Amino acid sequence: MRLFSIGDIHGRLDLLKKLWNELTTVHNLDLSTDKVIFTGDYVDRGPDSAGVVQFLKELNEAHPNNVICLAGNHEWINIMYFVRKTGDDIWLFENNGGPATLLSYQMMGHSSMTHDHIKWLSQLPFKHEEKNYIFSHAPIPRENRRLIINRGLPITNDEYCWGVWDGVGDEFGMARDHGNGIIGVYGHIHALRKGQLHPRFYPHAIYGDAGCGCSPKAPLCAINVETKDVIYAWP
Repeated sequence: MRLFSIGDIHGRLDLLKKLWNELTTVHNLDLSTDKVIFTGDYVDRGPDSAGVVQFLKELNEAHPNNVICLAGNHEWINIMYFVRKTGDDIWLFENNGGPATLLSYQMMGHSSMTHDHIKWLSQLPFKHEEKNYIFSHAPIPRENRRLIINRGLPITNDEYCWGVWDGVGDEFGMARDHGNGIIGVYGHIHALRKGQLHPRFYPHAIYGDAGCGCSPKAPLCAINVETKDVIYAWP
């Protein structure tokens, strides 16, 4: 069995299809034995969030044990916007690429995100564990980086999909070291401001977001988490 992780997609259905074709035809992905964990942020910013959700929903429903889709913060921004729509929900949606998601549904003839997509997104897990690996959208924070009210308590869903940000911003120091050889595999944080269009690897963590959907130059990546090989779909 091989174990692949795919980071933030942000509405780039074209790159998702390109990457999936590469995995299945060149790297012989076999979903009867291999596993693929998508680490969230499927929507917003890119041109076809509706298509990405439909693609992943069909994959997950056809292979529920071998295609794992985790919830990211952008999934919950959309759920709250389309279901609740308070002032904060509207601000988050409008300032984090949400209008592009809405437009993708309107182009399919819908006035908003469809009910079946909202239902599927709202049921996605926040974390997934395999032997020696734990996956979530945001880096699971070290205890001293957490909000004081959360310290000593189980990791919250907000921490799994939003993480924490204390102004320091170093990837190495942010992510929890679980010990016992366990590696955290995350999305959520790219390094575009540093000019990097690649995943980043540390002894205790893998950051798989290469900026897809956040820059027209950024690729979508699949990572074989055991070998650290990276497969790219470039724009």
